[in-house]
Amino acid sequence: MSNREVLRKIGKGDRDAFSQYYKLQRRGLVSYAATLLAGDLNAAEDVVDDAFLDIWKKAAVYSEQGNDIGWLRRIVRNKAVDWLRKYGGIKIDISSMLGNLESHQIVNVDEMESQISDRNWLISALSDLNLQQREAVQFFYYEEMSLSEIALAMNCPENTVKSRLHYARKILHNNYCKETA
Repeated sequence: MSNREVLRKIGKGDRDAFSQYYKLQRRGLVSYAATLLAGDLNAAEDVVDDAFLDIWKKAAVYSEQGNDIGWLRRIVRNKAVDWLRKYGGIKIDISSMLGNLESHQIVNVDEMESQISDRNWLISALSDLNLQQREAVQFFYYEEMSLSEIALAMNCPENTVKSRLHYARKILHNNYCKETA
């Protein structure tokens, strides 16, 4: 069954379809929201859960125009922007990120310290990017989308995507140079 068919069922009030869709899409959307919120996993989970409430309410009016995953991301993105406006910035919870290390079989303490250091640097660097830059970085590097796909998802020209990626890389490079100098 396609995502569009599942959304149609959700629009008709099918709770089982909603539960299945939630389980299928939640992880990827939390990852996307966490990028928009510069690594704040707790906030990302809240944003995605709030977005799924909207999905439950709005599935009946989904027009089936364009990409259904793009529609989901727009809802999550709008919720993330609302969260940033409400809380006035990014609050990073390193402890929630470190909890994920337990799932990886790390036996070497030096390796664990290195991963924690790398993750702390990445979270700090991402927090220096604006929302559009973080979103472009997420799509390009983590979801491996093409520039045209990103432009469609972000509703902007490809040259704008290129510009956002350029400035994001520049900021990340400058942060890295500061850390290693």
